[in-house]
Amino acid sequence: MPNQNATVKEIARLAGVSIGTVDRVLHGRDGVAEETRENVESIVRSLGYRPNVLARQLSLGKTWLFRVLAPKAGQDSGYWGLCLEGIRAAARDLSRFSVRTEVVEFDRYDPAGYRKLLSGTLAEGFDGLLLAPVLPAVIGPALAALPPGTPYAFFDAALEGADPVFSIGQDAYSAGRLAGRLLSLLAPGDVPLAAIDAHPEDGHIRRRVAGFESYLREAGSRRLIVRECPGFERPEVRARWFEDIFREEPGIGGLLVANSSGHLAGEWLAAAGKKDRCAVVSWDLVPRNAAALREGLVDCVISQRPREQGRLGLERLYRIVAHGDPGGTVAVATEILLKENMPAPEAVEERT
Repeated sequence: MPNQNATVKEIARLAGVSIGTVDRVLHGRDGVAEETRENVESIVRSLGYRPNVLARQLSLGKTWLFRVLAPKAGQDSGYWGLCLEGIRAAARDLSRFSVRTEVVEFDRYDPAGYRKLLSGTLAEGFDGLLLAPVLPAVIGPALAALPPGTPYAFFDAALEGADPVFSIGQDAYSAGRLAGRLLSLLAPGDVPLAAIDAHPEDGHIRRRVAGFESYLREAGSRRLIVRECPGFERPEVRARWFEDIFREEPGIGGLLVANSSGHLAGEWLAAAGKKDRCAVVSWDLVPRNAAALREGLVDCVISQRPREQGRLGLERLYRIVAHGDPGGTVAVATEILLKENMPAPEAVEERT
């Protein structure tokens, strides 16, 4: 007997997939693994659902407007471009349910410009706002001034003192401890280790570094050097940082890059003839990190699945606002990638 009171979100919950995936199965579209498709179809048959009924149930006779604020796609070695790919994929799926998504990219290295953009965006009407909490000194006061109950959510990280309906991201402190263990294995013995904090203004990167330090303090008495380096993306800043750190400690055998710039570190080390004596651990399978991993310029990449964060972030915000789903924190699974388990180049997009 069909259960006419259920919705697509219930099928998604039972199948452990997104509502967009259920919609693709119900409408016979591509982009779904065969095993997933069979699982969803089995649940649909067992519950006696009809796709046209489900689609109507998801449409509440209202057009929803969701705004997304994210750094420019090419910034931070293309990390934000991966997030935006996931967001735009979710936006395409949700558009069938009368959801309109406006994506605005900003320069994360221009606080004044972002402050002006944020002021204008928050003054306009919307049903939900999804944003990455970079530049906390700018975003914190702006969000605090919103009317109570305004639905906004974070992807990539959380922001201390804010009150979003949910945050989606990696457990930064635990991931930092994982990085400490990995670098200890990749650079064994008593060689000193170093860490680069290229974005000291970002709380989640500070927590990564804190977790890294915590693990190594507990693990032994190695010399550990942690230095901030705002502007690490610029060659002259990067060169000066490396020259200073190796002057202080010439025998560094392992380096943590606490964001997605590991390929830049690997390139400098290789050019200086030091890469064969210094392991590099970094974050995120951006294209240049994927290439550096294959070439041996980076030894390990910790992925926080930015594409998945973007997709799930927008879908979850819609479900909370439109269907009253509960909020909270969503922890993204951590993936460890070495040269030996790297996906083929054409498969990297699906893994990021």
